[in-house]
Amino acid sequence: MRIWVNGALRDEADAKVSVFDHGLTVGDGIFETVKTTAGRPFALTRHLDRLTRSARGLGLPDPDLDEVRRACAAVIDANPMELGRLRITYTGGLSPLGSDRGNDGAGLVVALGKSTRRHDTTAVITVP
Repeated sequence: MRIWVNGALRDEADAKVSVFDHGLTVGDGIFETVKTTAGRPFALTRHLDRLTRSARGLGLPDPDLDEVRRACAAVIDANPMELGRLRITYTGGLSPLGSDRGNDGAGLVVALGKSTRRHDTTAVITVP
């Protein structure tokens, strides 16, 4: 598996986040989970809009959506699968222990895992 960690695509064994990442130390972060089908993310723009709103709600800087899109595309291309869950995690980045944020910028991790169709779902048809 290949994972995007803070600006680069990495092999699973090398995909590491610092123990000083504010998302880990104080929970200063947000995430979105996006369904992928045959290498295509579902409603990515809507998910990224919500990611931005959530970041603002925590006082995080707006995510660089061009970078997030590049990261998503790179991870999807590197991990082909029919059905998956794309996890976008955005954090306060490297920071001192405690509530204060550091000055190194936010952290971004994008990973993709296989998913399966639930057997207890049904089809719905609506008519006007």
